[in-house]
Amino acid sequence: MLKSYALFLLLVLALPGFARGEDYPHRTFFVTRSMTDENLIPYLEAAHPEIVQIGQYGAMFHEFASRESAKGSTMQLPFSGERKVLEFQGDLNGEIHDLGLKAVGHFRLVKAFGDWEQQSGFIDYYNNRWPEDLLGPKPHEDLLELVQRDATGKPLQTSRYEKAQLAFCLSSPHARQMFKQMLKAAIDHGVDGVITTYNYNLGCSCPYCRADFRKWLDERNLESVEFDSIPVKISGYPDPEEATELHWLGARWGAESFKRNWDNIFIDYGRSLKPDLLLAQWNHMSNVSVGNERMFLPIDLWGNGENYFWESGGAAFVGKNHNLAEHKAGDAWLSHLVIRELGGGKPFVMGKYERIRLAVSMAEGYATGAMGMGRYMRFEDPAGFEILVRTTNFLHDHRDLFEGAVPFAEVALILPRQSAWEGNIEPFDRFRETGRQLCEDQVLFEVVADENVTAERLRRFSKVVLPQGAKLSEAQSKALVEFQPSQAKATTIDAPWTVRATAWSQRKRILLHLVNYDRDEGETKEERSSSPSNERPIPVESIAVDLQIPDGRSVSALKLHTPESGQSLELNFHSNSGRVAFTIPRIVVYGVVEITTDSP
Repeated sequence: MLKSYALFLLLVLALPGFARGEDYPHRTFFVTRSMTDENLIPYLEAAHPEIVQIGQYGAMFHEFASRESAKGSTMQLPFSGERKVLEFQGDLNGEIHDLGLKAVGHFRLVKAFGDWEQQSGFIDYYNNRWPEDLLGPKPHEDLLELVQRDATGKPLQTSRYEKAQLAFCLSSPHARQMFKQMLKAAIDHGVDGVITTYNYNLGCSCPYCRADFRKWLDERNLESVEFDSIPVKISGYPDPEEATELHWLGARWGAESFKRNWDNIFIDYGRSLKPDLLLAQWNHMSNVSVGNERMFLPIDLWGNGENYFWESGGAAFVGKNHNLAEHKAGDAWLSHLVIRELGGGKPFVMGKYERIRLAVSMAEGYATGAMGMGRYMRFEDPAGFEILVRTTNFLHDHRDLFEGAVPFAEVALILPRQSAWEGNIEPFDRFRETGRQLCEDQVLFEVVADENVTAERLRRFSKVVLPQGAKLSEAQSKALVEFQPSQAKATTIDAPWTVRATAWSQRKRILLHLVNYDRDEGETKEERSSSPSNERPIPVESIAVDLQIPDGRSVSALKLHTPESGQSLELNFHSNSGRVAFTIPRIVVYGVVEITTDSP
């Protein structure tokens, strides 16, 4: 029976699908900045990931690679020299293609190193070293026309790696033209796609932004709204105690404007050069943060036209946030379900800063519909090489268990984005807490964005959890109150709190995925060092499952598949009255139970 989770509303609902469910083939993935490691090609040969995210392109790259000090820099370039690095990356992309894989490059978008007062970095590059034979003519003689500015016209600056940075404005047609020329250079050097980084707005109030914001307001009959500057920060979230109506309007406009201009560069222009160009953005979801880059973007635009998503978790799931003794599993399970919902079921990656737990990071990705893990895929380490290859090949070997599957959940947890758009983040806090409890109790649940709440969507579940205080439209509220909760007994999984569970459905199968986060965290300095050999999972044994089966199906066979075993294990089971009961003898990190059913 479903426990009492925070304050919520229970309503009837059954088998869920995606808001924009399509068939997306790419499921195996690899990312690295180590372009010259001797183990790179052997790893790609052994794991054969469909997408290899590697190499550097874009504004920051072109300027910084031209410096003699670029080698070993923050981009880990193999050597200095803009053209030399591009040629090297082009050859590497060719090797990746020879293996039948796709190469996606990191495209540095908004930021570049440079101090406006000192006229250094990219400012000097643009004014004095712009390579017209490589990138074409300058989009505009005055670089000021390309950069983000405050209301007085002063360029906005930030800093990182102890270096000053300026930011380009995508509202500027000249900045968009510059990125188009840089995108062409990347495509000319063999990339199959790009993932953009630094998708930011630092609060630009340049003439291009002001004109676009004014138009956006007028189209919504908000001609009376006056502004001197535009209070928008991407990423970021307005201070609810100090924000005015202009802040919330600016946040909505900023997200929509950025996406529209991004689409113009990468979808409209990029795919005019290469129709099958793979496209993605690297943003920051963390632990379902309200400050993420797409917080204010309507769901029908969220990732529209993009092939996959990278959401950084940063340190939200490692370090002090991973301590089993303090009841912290360091899992990104809830964030994964949120990305899956907002992205309409497209592939995604959670970039956890995880150097040790490679097996469990890969497993939680595969179990929830993602492409494994991001950041610190430590193929150069022998233990890391073995774990990554084994787990990636597990998906290759059992692709039929993944392709064409749709989420099978009994409970819908509503994601209250609309409340956050108006400054009320308390429902978001309740969402995270409730989601954590559902994860730890192995409840088969799916996240449903409030924008997707319809009677048709909710009808697929048995129950729904609505965080207290969540704002819904009249139509969304009506969809909720018209239903009653199912009285059927919920699925139960008798496992420790360190186990996470999700299920998927195919025409003749139900697939129960279990991921075990329990491990020996070590006591000595050596045992706690950041080596993949220190993952040391503690297996979980004798997991009893009592699973509800969709109406009209009967169970004919059960098998357990794990990355650690080369063979599948047949399981005994008992089935009647629309339910199946069985015991999973042992899981080290990851297990998939294949439940074969006879279709109605």
